[in-house]
Amino acid sequence: MTTVRGRNSSGEQTRIRLVEAAERLFARRGYEGVTLAEIRKAAGQHNSAVIGYYFGTKEGLLHAIFSHRLSAVNAEREELVAEMMRNQDALRVRDLLWAIIRPLANTLGRNNHYVAFLDRLSHHERFAECFQVTGPTGTESGSRTDTALRALLGHLPDDLVGQRLRLVYSGTVGALARYHRANEFPTAAELAALVDAWEALLLGPVSTETVLARGGGAGNSVPIR
Repeated sequence: MTTVRGRNSSGEQTRIRLVEAAERLFARRGYEGVTLAEIRKAAGQHNSAVIGYYFGTKEGLLHAIFSHRLSAVNAEREELVAEMMRNQDALRVRDLLWAIIRPLANTLGRNNHYVAFLDRLSHHERFAECFQVTGPTGTESGSRTDTALRALLGHLPDDLVGQRLRLVYSGTVGALARYHRANEFPTAAELAALVDAWEALLLGPVSTETVLARGGGAGNSVPIR
C-alpha cells in the first residue's frame, strides 16, 4: 500500500523548525529585529519561498507560534483546574493564580522560548492585538480563569480589577522571562512567592489616596472581602 506519510511528516517537521526558529529569534531580538531570511537560515532552510508557502507572511508566522504553544498551555491549565476541583468545592484567588502561572512556568526549557517571546512582544505596538489571542483570556480555559478571578474580585471597581489583572499577566510573563534568559528554572518556593505577591495585589484594599484620585470621598475606601 502506498503512503505519503513520509512526505507529510517531513513537511510538518519543516514547519515546526521554522516556527521554533522564529520563536527563538523573536525572543532574543524582537519581532521587528528579525528578518525572514534570518529565520530561514536558523531553521536550516534555503528555499526563499518556504515561509510564504507555510505561513503566508511574517505575521502569519507570528500567529503560528501562538498556535504551536497555546494548545499545550491550555491543556495543562484545564488539567490543573480539574484536579483542584476534585479536591474542593470552589476555587480561591490563589488557586486561579496557580492556574495562570504554573502552565507558563512549565514552558521554560532549552528548546522552548515562548515566555521570553511573549515578553519581547509586550514591548511591540501589536502586543495589545496579539494578547487577545495569546493572553490568559485568549483560550477557553484562560477565559474561564479570568472570569472566575473577576467574580472573586467583584467588591472592587471593574476598571481597578482590570488594571490589577493586567499587572498580574504582564508581571508573570516578565518574571518568568528573566528566569529563561538566565537559563534558570524557578524553584517551588520562588513560584509560591510569586503567587503570594499577586494574591496580595489582587486582594489588597483600595487606598484612600486612590479613592480620592478617582474622585471619591475619603470614606469610600473599598475593604477586603
